[in-house]
Amino acid sequence: MTKLHIGILCAMPEEIGSTTKNLKNLSEKIYGDLKIFSGELYFDQNETSPLLISVAWSGWGKVSAARAATRLISSPFQNKLIDLLIFTGVAGSANLSINQWDIVIPNELIQHDMDARPLYDKYEIPALKEAKIQSSTSWVKWSTAVLKESIAKNEIRPFLKVRNGLVATGDQFIASKIVIENLSKELPGLSAVEMEGAAVAQVAVQEGIPWLIIRVISDGADNSAQKNFIEFLEKYKKCSWDLINALLKRYLDAPWEIES
Repeated sequence: MTKLHIGILCAMPEEIGSTTKNLKNLSEKIYGDLKIFSGELYFDQNETSPLLISVAWSGWGKVSAARAATRLISSPFQNKLIDLLIFTGVAGSANLSINQWDIVIPNELIQHDMDARPLYDKYEIPALKEAKIQSSTSWVKWSTAVLKESIAKNEIRPFLKVRNGLVATGDQFIASKIVIENLSKELPGLSAVEMEGAAVAQVAVQEGIPWLIIRVISDGADNSAQKNFIEFLEKYKKCSWDLINALLKRYLDAPWEIES
């Protein structure tokens, strides 16, 4: 079969973990302060058609994430552009029922700091003429099922529950109970907050690239967020590859023909 090329983007190296250590024939492209690592992923020694993987970390915030996403989807490996863009990493919970180590796979995202009123409605992205960016139903269902099964089989620890919902992105590290309560009132069904996801999704939509956002809850986006985030990140970097690998090893079952 034709080789598939998957782009994996995170904000921080801890969120990529040991991914590059599992790639063969690793190469590197440098764009200013952005590095893209590409290599082949083999699941067994007899495999003749490896999965092509390109990995990068963008840095925090929407601008850095959009810039890195654009570079990643424009950088071929073995003369092949990426077939799927995955952005993964940590996020703050916006719901008391969503806890640390839960996984949130958004079925929609919104930029909570987008406000072009009175020319557009609050949160509406002018380029898309809509406020919420809808994820591909097929990709969300597939990834949710894969990770739920992996957790049930104790293949990925210490991850807990897998959830779907609304994720809000903005250039703000939220560490205030009042702020998160106000956001939750304005955005019913809000599950998590972070700083990159909706920007990556917007780039992927505008470029016509299938995409998937996966977030792991690190803190409650409240007054203890800073301490919990730092402590969690040290633990997460040891198992972030396990989550990524759980998806990659099921790539043949993925909905490749479904557009984003």
